[in-house]
Amino acid sequence: MPTISTSLEGHHVVVTGANGTIGRAVCNAFNAAGAAVTGLDVDGVPRERQCDITDERSLQKTFEKATETATITDVVHAAAVLSVGPVAESTTAEIRRVLDVNLLGSFLVAKQAASFTSDGGSITLIASQAGLRSGAFWSLYSASKAGVLRLSEALAVELGPRHIRVNAVCPGSVETPMMSKSLSLLARLADTSEEVISTRYLSGIPLGRFAQPSEIAEVCTFLASDAASYINGTTIEIDGGEL
Repeated sequence: MPTISTSLEGHHVVVTGANGTIGRAVCNAFNAAGAAVTGLDVDGVPRERQCDITDERSLQKTFEKATETATITDVVHAAAVLSVGPVAESTTAEIRRVLDVNLLGSFLVAKQAASFTSDGGSITLIASQAGLRSGAFWSLYSASKAGVLRLSEALAVELGPRHIRVNAVCPGSVETPMMSKSLSLLARLADTSEEVISTRYLSGIPLGRFAQPSEIAEVCTFLASDAASYINGTTIEIDGGEL
């Protein structure tokens, strides 16, 4: 049988949230696979790549700028914000902030990705295990990520005729500052220590550890490669077997 290449030579990927821990890992993984990378973020990147994903005009201009370098073959949407807390204490401002970034932002990125990604390309939306199953204090974040999953499914059907594959990736617990912040918030809510909360989470993961950002990134590069040429409309869980 012929060998299916996972090389991404000749690809040009746009990565949102590129200054975040997972976003940086995605950029590094695509670079290592031979792709050209345009990383977008609200801060911490060159001025021409600064972009607020909740601002449609800014987003469109940034995608247009990216196409001046090369045709966009792949998009990975990694930008997101965290929310942990009781439903009863959720403020309207917090609800709007999380839905604006995690859900509205995903729609706006998907809109530009659908417009600028070349036929035969790929779009990967990074959602979350929380979008598949929620729990106490995760209501807002979970609801926003569940919406991302439904968006990816619809987009996969819409763009299938153009041979653009759309998939979602659902990380579980990943060693990132966002994960550390969530453990701290959960510990405060439960009036216990971060170590207790961390041990509780680890006990539910068959592999017995949290994921590394690079492990999320490698799945994203796989989905953009020829090795994933018939994977479309799929949600991939990267949670060590927790769910």
